[in-house]
Amino acid sequence: SVILAVTVIGAVTFVLSFLGAGIGKRFGHFFEIKLEAIGGCILIAIGIKILVRGLLAG
Repeated sequence: SVILAVTVIGAVTFVLSFLGAGIGKRFGHFFEIKLEAIGGCILIAIGIKILVRGLLAG
């Protein structure tokens, strides 16, 4: 049933988001600088991958 699937997906998303926010609030200050740098590197890598793929395809 679609209603059941939507309810389960919504409930799981809510619980995981709630837990992630709580964990981030408690431990975020310990890892803030390192995680920001890692996240930035990941975004740069994704951008380079998209650029290279676009240049090679065109």
